[in-house]
Amino acid sequence: MKINLIQDLATPHNNVLIRQFKDRFYCNINLWYARDQDQLRYKWSTNITHIHFPAEIYGNSFNWKFIKYCLLHHDEKFIIVGWANINTRLLHLLFFLLRRPYNHWTDMPNIESCDVNVKQKLMRWLAFNILRYSKAKVLCVGVTALNYFRNLGFPGSRLVNLPIFVETNEDLPAYHSRRQQVFSKYSIKADDFVLSAGSRIIYEKGYDLLVKAVGLLDKEIRQHIKVLIVGDGPCVPDLENLVEELNLSGQILLEGWMEIEDFKVLIANSDVFIHPARSDSYGGTTLGMAMGVPVIGTYGAGAAVDRIVQGGNGFLYDAENIQTLANFIALLYRNPAFRKRMGEQAGKTAQNWPPSRGAKILIEKTI
Repeated sequence: MKINLIQDLATPHNNVLIRQFKDRFYCNINLWYARDQDQLRYKWSTNITHIHFPAEIYGNSFNWKFIKYCLLHHDEKFIIVGWANINTRLLHLLFFLLRRPYNHWTDMPNIESCDVNVKQKLMRWLAFNILRYSKAKVLCVGVTALNYFRNLGFPGSRLVNLPIFVETNEDLPAYHSRRQQVFSKYSIKADDFVLSAGSRIIYEKGYDLLVKAVGLLDKEIRQHIKVLIVGDGPCVPDLENLVEELNLSGQILLEGWMEIEDFKVLIANSDVFIHPARSDSYGGTTLGMAMGVPVIGTYGAGAAVDRIVQGGNGFLYDAENIQTLANFIALLYRNPAFRKRMGEQAGKTAQNWPPSRGAKILIEKTI
């Protein structure tokens, strides 16, 4: 059996899943990407496109050779991630017209979003209905997305929960051994309470809400807080201005994109990971838990809703309720033993979702 995984570009989290086919599963996999890498959006020093298998680049322009391959190889499985470009859109349409079985991997679409124009909404509606009436299985990124499609009338037999996977067999002692290196780099004192967070710095990710929540903390707590927000995006200048406006430059540090291993080191040496998104299809909660760190996340963050057991391995709250976020931060600051137990439970939760589980889903549940 051969699986064709068709994406716009390579990502670290999907590479975690792809690696399983190299190390543990005897199954052939073809990787197809529209782009070799995206240095404008993600400034990683390493090109991760071909890191496990050589990949084919089919391009953003119409590629008949790619389309022809997909149409002729009836005995292979095809998994299309999203609707990235003309080739994947055309492939969806052709599979629909030819009644060909295929798989579509998606987070929760928002066809009612107010940030798109009428034409875009119409195109999204059309794409959704092509998917709905195709002979396709929908691989949903988490329970939130799965319930979304179920509520829209997709039968349960066509829905599969395939969330984002992260490594779960990390060498945490090795990460902890770099604690002094991290603390020295960011001028963190030994008794500081360290919060980490990170993703694209856009409105939906809610980092402005995290900054405002830190501003609500009692002065006695606030002077011991260090918050490191990792990432880049259009909202960075606004976030910098907010930090200055609230006089939090001593508490909140903004760091650009990190190599994934450096980001893991930072999280592993944090006291808490924060996932403050107004809306996030999945997100960093899983990475925080894999590092054995308790997570405070919102009901708008898919991974947080999926994995957090309230008061067990983390806390959930409404994104705009920054006072609740501040209260949870203060609670964990004042209770180190409780925080330690919560981190241990977070690590156990992560162990229930190893990448090998995702590979088995791709092999056993796809068509």
